[in-house]
Amino acid sequence: MFPGNTLVVVWQDTIPQIIYGLLLIGIVLGCVGYVFITTTLRFRASLQTHIIRSRFSAILLFIGCTLILALAQLFAISLWALSLVAIGRADSWDQAMRYSASSYTTLGIFIDNMPSGWHLIPTFIAFSGLFSFAWATSSIMSMVNALTNYLESPQSQNRS
Repeated sequence: MFPGNTLVVVWQDTIPQIIYGLLLIGIVLGCVGYVFITTTLRFRASLQTHIIRSRFSAILLFIGCTLILALAQLFAISLWALSLVAIGRADSWDQAMRYSASSYTTLGIFIDNMPSGWHLIPTFIAFSGLFSFAWATSSIMSMVNALTNYLESPQSQNRS
């Protein structure tokens, strides 16, 4: 059986980290997911309604939409940093940003002064980063598919 001390550590350290981590993953995925879906749908709609004037414009629009997805990732890192500062788990914004950015897709640096019992947080930051990057990749692939279909269409051939 588990020693009594182990159950206390799980209850006092692990459970709050899991709740905090899952809550922030939900917030991050909700925010970036909204941006990903909106950007992808607007890109596809722009191509379908023939708002685009030339093939070059379509490619520029694709690049712009991809940059919006990248900005959404930076926003997600900022959300993690803001939350770490807000709950007092990082001493400064700069430290929280570096910590969040280094952990966003890997288990990066560990802050030495991170309080005991809060060392699972990089795992949750990494989960949210991996999920976000996977979602962004599928959004980009969807936009590439739409762009390719548009560039191969007779309408775009006439607009070179």
